[in-house]
Amino acid sequence: SDVFQTATITYFLSPEGAETFPQLMDRARKLLQFLEAKHTATNNEGKDISLLLVTHGDFGKMFYAAYYDLDWKDVLNDFHFGNSEVILCSPKVSRPPIPKDTHVFTTQQYNA
Repeated sequence: SDVFQTATITYFLSPEGAETFPQLMDRARKLLQFLEAKHTATNNEGKDISLLLVTHGDFGKMFYAAYYDLDWKDVLNDFHFGNSEVILCSPKVSRPPIPKDTHVFTTQQYNA
């Protein structure tokens, strides 16, 4: 089906002329690889480096999925990341955290 309904959002999976979620996931993986390469190249002293990524909600969800190697559809269904929210992706977490525990803070979203 071209429509995927979650508790909070209805997603259209193949809108004409738009990026699909698998394509968005690929873009998130590429960014993650770039950041990991940059982090490794600049962190030769063994120090932890924090990065702040500012993005829209759907890309944030795909970045979260790429970071923890999760299926993009599962993330759309189980994880909400709204515009202007802050989440923590940490290499110190060996498993994907419970989604509600990932948020540093959330904001009221109005998707009506």
